[in-house]
Amino acid sequence: MKSIVVFVCLVVTIISNTFADKNLQPKLVPITLEEVAQKVSTQSYLVRENALRVYQSKQKIAVARSNLLPKLNLWRIIGIVYNPLSIRDVIEDVAPFLVPNNWFRIKEEKALYFAQREGYRALWANEIMTAKALFLHLMMDKALLDQILKGQEELKQLLIVIETKVLFGGASPNDSREIEVRILGLQEDQRSMEVLIAEEMSLLSYLMGLGSDIEIQLAPLSKPDFSNLKPLEAKEFEWRAVDSSPEVRQYDYLLKALNDIRKETTFSFFGASNLSRGAGGGVFDHIPLEDGISLGAPAIQKIGKAEKQILELQKMGAVETVKRNLKLLVGNYNLDIENYKNLKKRVTLTKKILDHLYEKLNFGEEVEPFSLVEASRNHIQAETAFYAIQFRFLVNEDKLNRILFYKDYSKKPNEIDKLEEK
Repeated sequence: MKSIVVFVCLVVTIISNTFADKNLQPKLVPITLEEVAQKVSTQSYLVRENALRVYQSKQKIAVARSNLLPKLNLWRIIGIVYNPLSIRDVIEDVAPFLVPNNWFRIKEEKALYFAQREGYRALWANEIMTAKALFLHLMMDKALLDQILKGQEELKQLLIVIETKVLFGGASPNDSREIEVRILGLQEDQRSMEVLIAEEMSLLSYLMGLGSDIEIQLAPLSKPDFSNLKPLEAKEFEWRAVDSSPEVRQYDYLLKALNDIRKETTFSFFGASNLSRGAGGGVFDHIPLEDGISLGAPAIQKIGKAEKQILELQKMGAVETVKRNLKLLVGNYNLDIENYKNLKKRVTLTKKILDHLYEKLNFGEEVEPFSLVEASRNHIQAETAFYAIQFRFLVNEDKLNRILFYKDYSKKPNEIDKLEEK
C-alpha cells in the first residue's frame, strides 16, 4: 500500500512539473517590420495614454457646452435680498450664455483640443519610427554577431595552421599567442553583442506593448535594391514635409486659441468666464484675465500680443527644424546610394585577397601569418560595413517616410476614434 502511495505522488509531481514548465516557457511570437507599426499604434502604453488625454480634452468641450445652460443656485438667489449687487452672479448661473467670454472659452477649448490631437499624432509617429528603427538595428546587430562568429572560426582555423608551423619551426610561438589574444577579444565582443541584442529585444517588446511572458522573433527582412535607386532633392519634398508636420500645425491651433484669449480680455467688463480651457489650457495660464473693468486691461493686451509673437517665432523654429532634418536625411540617403557600389567592390576585393593567400598556403608557399590575419580582418570589416549600409539606408528611408508622413505614417491613428465609439 505504501509503495502505491509513493508511486501516485511521483506521477502527480511529474505531471505538475510538466505543466509548470509549459506555463513558465515564454510564448514565441514572430514579428515582421510591417507588424511593428500596427502593434505600436494599438498596444503601446505611451500612445494609448496620450490618446486618453486627447479623448479627455474632447469630452471637456462637451462639458463646456453644457455649462452654457442655465443652473439654479438657490443660495445665490436668496443672497440678492441681502446684497443686490450679487445679481450679476445670479445672471452667470441662470444665463451663462449671456457672458461673451464663455463663448470665447469654448472656441479656445476646441482649438486646444486640435492642438493636443496634433501633438498626439507627432508622438504616435515618433513611437512608430523609434520601434521600427530598433527593429532594423536589431537585424543589423544580429548580422554583426554572425560576422563575429565567422571571424572566430577563421581565426581558429588559422591558429591550427600557425601551431603546426610552430611545431616545425616555421613560425614563432608569439604568432600563435597573438592569434589567441584576438580570438579571446572576439569572444568578448560576442558576449557583449548577445547582451545588447537581448536588451534591444526587451525594449522593442515593451514599445509594442507586449507582456514580459512573450518572446519575439524577428522575421527575415528583404534588403533594398540599390540598383534602381536614384538620388533625391530635398527641395522637391520641402513643402510636403512642412505641410504634413503636426509639430507645425500644432502652433496654428495655439495661435487660434490665443486669438480668443485676447478677445476675452477685450470683453472682460461683461464678466470673466469660469469655464475650463480643457486639458491643454495650461499653456496660457500665465496670461492674466481680470473680471470687470480694469486699468490693467491695456497691459494684458500687450502681454497677449507678445505671446503671439513668441508662438509665431516658435512656429518659424519648428518649420526650420523640419527643413533642416529633411535636408540631412536626404543627404544621408544619397550618401548611402553613392557608397553602396564602393562597399560591394570592397567585399569582392578583400575576399579575393584572402582566397589568394589561402591558395598559396595550400600549395606550400611561404605566407606571413599576420598577412592572413590582416586579410581576414579586412574582409570581415568590409562585409560588416556592407551589411551596415543596407540597414542604415532602411532606417533613413523610414525617417524620410516619417517626416513626409508617407506609408505607415500616412495612416490615421485610430486609437482616439476607438475611444469615442465606446
